Amino acid sequence: MEISKELIEKYHNGHCSPDEIKAVESWLFDDEFTDEPTLPLPIGESKARIQNDMWEEISTVLPSRQKPVVQLFFKPFWRQAAAILLVSLAGLTAFYFKTQSTDTGVIIVNNVSETANKDLQESAYSLSVGPKSNVEINNETGRIEFCGAMLINPKRDIELTIQGICVRPDKAIEKMTLKKGQHYIALNYGNASNNNEVIILSQGSLSGLPPLMQRHLMMQFNI
Repeated sequence: MEISKELIEKYHNGHCSPDEIKAVESWLFDDEFTDEPTLPLPIGESKARIQNDMWEEISTVLPSRQKPVVQLFFKPFWRQAAAILLVSLAGLTAFYFKTQSTDTGVIIVNNVSETANKDLQESAYSLSVGPKSNVEINNETGRIEFCGAMLINPKRDIELTIQGICVRPDKAIEKMTLKKGQHYIALNYGNASNNNEVIILSQGSLSGLPPLMQRHLMMQFNI
């Protein structure tokens, strides 16, 4: 499919068909995609500029770090992480464990699938672990350690300590109260050259995201 200025604008406004979305995403997110738009972009515009503007728009609609309950962090590295998220919620380095419950009451879930979620039902909440994501849960202490992406649906109001363990786990800890009936998406990506940080999105926060990102998260976690 030919990429034109009009198609990019249509994509940005959320009016593209599934085939058009796929074509534009291939152009935007694949650095090796060589085709240029058949019609020239406006003066001063480029693929990099369009990518940068998309993530700037995302950051403006997210709550600030100072707001309580839900913490969201967007640094330059997160533009890359968001692009990965939109394509497949995959691509991170994972620790490999089997799903198991140990004698100490700790539950370990490793989802090695490239595309499918892995679901877990507990008395206080249900959990959906995203592709190539790892979660370790201690129900006695209310601590969840994870690397990747997960959806948490509390069955009652609960307080959890959520810790990202992709890189430098001591720097990525969020303690928060999750409300019954709400959906919460937690994301943790990182590598040795970037700070390890956690993004936690409540269901209400999703409505303020750009349409493409919102649709992807809703489809990935069926909410």
